[in-house]
Amino acid sequence: MNLIANSNRSRGERRRIKTRTAILDAAENAFTELGYRRTKMEDVSEAADVAVGSIYSHFGSKDGLYAALVERAVELFASYLQEAYDPDWSPLEQVIACGDAYLRFHIEHPGAFRFLAFDGVETDTPPIDPGQSERMNARVDAIVGQFEATVQAAIDAGEIRSSVDPELISRFLWGAWNGTVALGLRRDGFYLSEDRIEEAIQQARRIVLEGLSSVQFRGDDGNSRAEMRTVESPRSD
Repeated sequence: MNLIANSNRSRGERRRIKTRTAILDAAENAFTELGYRRTKMEDVSEAADVAVGSIYSHFGSKDGLYAALVERAVELFASYLQEAYDPDWSPLEQVIACGDAYLRFHIEHPGAFRFLAFDGVETDTPPIDPGQSERMNARVDAIVGQFEATVQAAIDAGEIRSSVDPELISRFLWGAWNGTVALGLRRDGFYLSEDRIEEAIQQARRIVLEGLSSVQFRGDDGNSRAEMRTVESPRSD
């Protein structure tokens, strides 16, 4: 009887996860295309092929659904960055690889990127529950903290010039990558296509790599000894 009960619970849990994922995917598309205010729960339920009541059962409210999307985006982004922290790469190589991870995350998950990049910036979004907001802020702080610690590790290893402030360069790179990708949303002369965004970030990664490298971490040709690493997409379970 226990085996049967456990099997039933497992099937139920898998079904619950599948439904939750379908709702989140549908909501991500709807919020991205229509904006938060114009999206109706009926739009999401139809796209996810679930009853409206099922959405409220899983997320409590439209605000709760939006908050869950932001939280999912944060975790997904973290999984991409982890690919950049390859222990076989030097600290400076890991720092520069994070730029490629950021780009790959945007290319493969443009909707999730917008929830991550513009949460708290766009006006057409709801306030997030304080408890959930605190949890997500702590997660983002940990992500940024790991990146900053990697910059510091590269300084300590003599790969990055000692005059570089790890906090400032971390925030600058974060803002630069985010701002460049956001140019794809412009509707004026600053607009860049996806291909040009990728070219811009890859070119900038090389410039930053050479600019950060210390004298002792350069070869006889004067160029940095660090390699331009690219990341693989994280495996989904």
